Amino acid sequence: MSSTKEISKNKNPQVWLFSAIGVSLVFGIVLALNLIVSSSIPFKVDLTEDKIHTLSQGTKDVLEGLDTPVTVSFFVSKDKDNMRPELIPFAKRVDSLLKEYERGSSKGLIEIERVDPSPDSEEEDRAKLNNLQGIPGRLNEPAYLGLTITCLDRKSSIPFIDPNREQMLEYDISRALVEVTREGAPKVGLMSALPVQGGPAMPFPQPGQGQQNRPWQFYTQLKRDYDPDPTDFGSNLIDLGMDIEEVPEDVEVVLLVHPAGITEKAQYALDQFLLRGGNIVAFLDSFSAVAAQSQPPRQQFGGAPQAPGIPTSSNLEKLLNAWGVNFEANQVLADRTYETAQTQTSNNPAVLTITREAINEDDTLTTSIRDLLMYFSGVFYVSEKEGVKVETLIKSSPKSQLVVPQSVQFNPDQVTQNFKASGKEYPLALRLSGKFVTAFPEGKPEEEEEEEDKKEEEDKKEEEEDSLKESKEVGKGSVFLAADSDMLFDALAVGRDLFGRTTYRNNNIPLLENAVEQASGGGSLMTIRTRGSGRRPFSKFKELAEEASEKLNEEIAKVTKKEQELAGEIQKLMQEQDNDQMVVLSPEAANKIKELRQEEVKASQRKRELSRDLRKDIRKIENKIKNLNIAGVPLLIILIGILHLIIRRIKISAR
Repeated sequence: MSSTKEISKNKNPQVWLFSAIGVSLVFGIVLALNLIVSSSIPFKVDLTEDKIHTLSQGTKDVLEGLDTPVTVSFFVSKDKDNMRPELIPFAKRVDSLLKEYERGSSKGLIEIERVDPSPDSEEEDRAKLNNLQGIPGRLNEPAYLGLTITCLDRKSSIPFIDPNREQMLEYDISRALVEVTREGAPKVGLMSALPVQGGPAMPFPQPGQGQQNRPWQFYTQLKRDYDPDPTDFGSNLIDLGMDIEEVPEDVEVVLLVHPAGITEKAQYALDQFLLRGGNIVAFLDSFSAVAAQSQPPRQQFGGAPQAPGIPTSSNLEKLLNAWGVNFEANQVLADRTYETAQTQTSNNPAVLTITREAINEDDTLTTSIRDLLMYFSGVFYVSEKEGVKVETLIKSSPKSQLVVPQSVQFNPDQVTQNFKASGKEYPLALRLSGKFVTAFPEGKPEEEEEEEDKKEEEDKKEEEEDSLKESKEVGKGSVFLAADSDMLFDALAVGRDLFGRTTYRNNNIPLLENAVEQASGGGSLMTIRTRGSGRRPFSKFKELAEEASEKLNEEIAKVTKKEQELAGEIQKLMQEQDNDQMVVLSPEAANKIKELRQEEVKASQRKRELSRDLRKDIRKIENKIKNLNIAGVPLLIILIGILHLIIRRIKISAR
């Protein structure tokens, strides 16, 4: 027995030595495997909630389509003493995303170059030459966090990678990739019945402006984006007119702004344009206030006939029916949730200030849109159409109804008084994609005066045979629809600062810019989803804090109500005294007011106690979560170690 104990004692140091060596070997093997796998094996498992480490299908399509080497130069300051602390982990996430681009390029055409533009260095000079934006550092030296993407002689830059746009980062990088790799700048065709290239400002006059003959701001912005150099031959923003019979082959996007009076032949041209892979962005209107101002005044008896003005309603009825969408072209939307104040005492329920609650924040087109101003907007109705995917980007609240335009134009208060909510959430902006079918199965619409010539009949048969009946390629071609066009008018969309510079009042024009930009980038950019942010909010803490608040908020509300009642009673007693008794109150009134004051003080004290208790409860929850986060992992490791030791002892004892 004693010899057995001696053997076990002698073995004890050996067991611990071998265990220590074994743990060290396992640690070394795991570390080596991790380094080998991370550097050489592209396969990864993304277990994050929003798949923030996985590229979208649209980006994969862009990378797959590359046929020329592309260099991505990532400029990031490595001096941690100078770099703002919140940007250091964010820069790591950006670098991780760029590695995914490098891995995602199966042909190896993406090269990531990391540049440290330290102060007074050649790298800093290079950053400045690329127009990257230096940000103030903690050591009073500029820091950089930006990138450039270069392909042959074309270059695109992101001057500063803003953490607030982290959800849009993949889209921004992929858009820049498309810009530098496509053969030429996209062409955008414009169709509008309104004088968007210059016209009157009658509906919404601004002080000192008088008549607005300059182009609308959105048109000016599109000219800057698609015609940056006016000396170049040709134009990438072209006016198609309202009576086109065919959209030019080199046009990638057609923008329609209040296409009032559009002909069937023009709709046929748009139909064929969409089926061959084109993209349409359309701002329709049930009642355009801008167009209404073009209507001639009532003709006096014996006066000369006047030319008709621009129709106030616009639609694409033939096309919309083929896409499974209808547009309400005779009534406008009134919405009590988003109604806009016109005076201090009056709101107009048809002038809508749309906020984030009504906007689809999960879509890249609208994720950066914060607020919109829609003036006498129409609504869409959607019915399922095989092959066509319909996404609602903006919608009304259930507290809405449809009304005739004249009622809210001349008597909005009456509409408010008689308001009856429909309970429906009407779509105000849609995006359509998928496989489209022609709205003209019989071919091009006939002329009004048809000549019975044999040659013309043969030509028409050939045209019908040439007409596309469905999308040439599924996924190519898209449609963006908005239910208001006045929202693009300068008086509703832009303003001027103290220095006379143009500023956006809302996100009306950015919405159009996003729609055209995505459409001109092709189907790949349209499908890139909004990336999840690497920053994780304390949603559980918020949930627990709200539960704690609910327990005490009810009692706080009762005490607050009691305070208000007591204050009301005191005020009533004071008012009941005669004017000559206001300085010296009657004994009864004075005693009563004293009692009420004492109760009011007690109620106030109780309210403060409840508020303190609420703050304490929230702090307890916060500390509990912090302690679990700090101690959780070590405790888990200790428990695993103890469990492993117990199992090992049991196995040794069994031998």
